[in-house]
Amino acid sequence: MKRVLFILASIALATCSTVLAQETAAKFPPIPPAPTVAHRGFSAIAPENTIASAKKAIEVGAQGSEFDIYTTTDGVVFLCHDGNLKRTTGLDMACKDVDSKTLFTLDFGAWKGEEFKGEKAATYDEALKTFKGTKTRPVIEVKQGGFEDKVVEGIRKYKMVEEAIVIDFNAERLKKIRQLEPNVCCAWLCSFKVAEETPESMAKKIIDQLKEINTNVVDVEYHAISPEFLKILNDAGITVMCWTVDKPEDIEQLVEWGVPSITTNRPDLVLAAQKKAAEKK
Repeated sequence: MKRVLFILASIALATCSTVLAQETAAKFPPIPPAPTVAHRGFSAIAPENTIASAKKAIEVGAQGSEFDIYTTTDGVVFLCHDGNLKRTTGLDMACKDVDSKTLFTLDFGAWKGEEFKGEKAATYDEALKTFKGTKTRPVIEVKQGGFEDKVVEGIRKYKMVEEAIVIDFNAERLKKIRQLEPNVCCAWLCSFKVAEETPESMAKKIIDQLKEINTNVVDVEYHAISPEFLKILNDAGITVMCWTVDKPEDIEQLVEWGVPSITTNRPDLVLAAQKKAAEKK
């Protein structure tokens, strides 16, 4: 009799988890499928956060392409990862301090190789225009506050509200974007000191933070991921994206575990691993 009651209780718990996940998903916009996300474009072979790297991501077949955005002092939203322009352009200046006139004199490609010399700064508008009409979705990482309205205006302008994914480490900025455009998918970026955490503790922090932001997608540094971690979040109706994975053995492991979206500098390797896994099914 006790065994029967235990089985019935287990079934009830599983049913409740399924209902919770369904109710959670119903509150939020559909998540644009992006199993492979090229990190800063196909940055392994082209200068990161440029139109050249965006086009390479499209050519290789990545379903998503991540890029980072700042705004100039005179309001031009542009692509760059670092807070300072020095590494990719040679100019020792904070992104938040540059004006558009100075920005467009800089070479964003020469550091990567002679063939990319002369590659200019990519604007947010140009990046969205590049992805529009392709099978590669923009995954937009906001790196600076104060222009959340422009982030939303851009995806509305190109009618990409249902295609874009907005990501940010800053929960308050992400919450604001969710409020400005409830129909865009937003994912909270995060990482953990895995040696000091358990799958349960990390998942709880994520669940609590996502409730505050009002979203159901997390983009977590891949070392945090395990089957236990995935199950807890899946049962709570949360979709897991991860970053940034380049080693073949790590890629294969994450694909085997069924991680829905993998961000990588090597989209070619992730696409190949996902194709191989699909063929085995």
